[in-house]
Amino acid sequence: MPDLNLIGWMYLATAVGVVAFFYSSVGHGGATGYLAALALLGVAPASARVAVLITNVLVAGVAWWRFRQAGNSDWKILLMFAITSVPCAMIGSKVHISPHAYKLVLGAVLTVAGSVLLLRSRWQTDDVALRKFLWPVALVIGVVLGFLAGLTGIGGGVFLSPLLYLLRWVKPKTTGGISAGFIVLNSVAGLAGAGWGKITHAGPLLWLTLPAVAGALLGTHLGARRWSSVTFSRVLAGVLVFAGGKLLWEAGRG
Repeated sequence: MPDLNLIGWMYLATAVGVVAFFYSSVGHGGATGYLAALALLGVAPASARVAVLITNVLVAGVAWWRFRQAGNSDWKILLMFAITSVPCAMIGSKVHISPHAYKLVLGAVLTVAGSVLLLRSRWQTDDVALRKFLWPVALVIGVVLGFLAGLTGIGGGVFLSPLLYLLRWVKPKTTGGISAGFIVLNSVAGLAGAGWGKITHAGPLLWLTLPAVAGALLGTHLGARRWSSVTFSRVLAGVLVFAGGKLLWEAGRG
């Protein structure tokens, strides 16, 4: 349980709201950002894992709803990922290993993916030539990303979004709706794997869901309805670089 004064709680609430705004605008739940904010205050990720997953579900749920309303989602593709990712997320949530190696590798991957996405967005238009969806590939990706999501205590959207963008199975903004649904399903599976009884241990951290949902309502309005695909891609790139940098920073500290 974090031992914070009023200033600490105000900082944390503001940070969570801002993180939820930017992450939800591209269909993400923001787990990596919440963990980073908590780490700056000396809160161990393990003690905040359940609260972060619950916040992730709510924020990504808002994003999923908003992107679906705007027509930026695809049930068929989401289902193909979820069939294998959900059970693997439950398995991953039960595995406990040293986090240093995966933080280093995944941090580097996300940083590179975000940088490539940012460079490519300079020449991107709203008219993207799509490729044929390959469901066997989606099933395999679901296995890997679901396990990683459960292992790291996040929803996995930061892994799925750049893959969807590079595979070009859907338009850029549709990656937001698919990623949001993916995050909700994997986060719920992660909570189930960790044990629903641990929800009562989240304590005061659950109050952070309020600024998170408020930030998500604002962020998803822009991401789902206002921004062009180019703007969406650039914000997504920024989120990925931030998430990757956060993981590399943690790996360096460890």
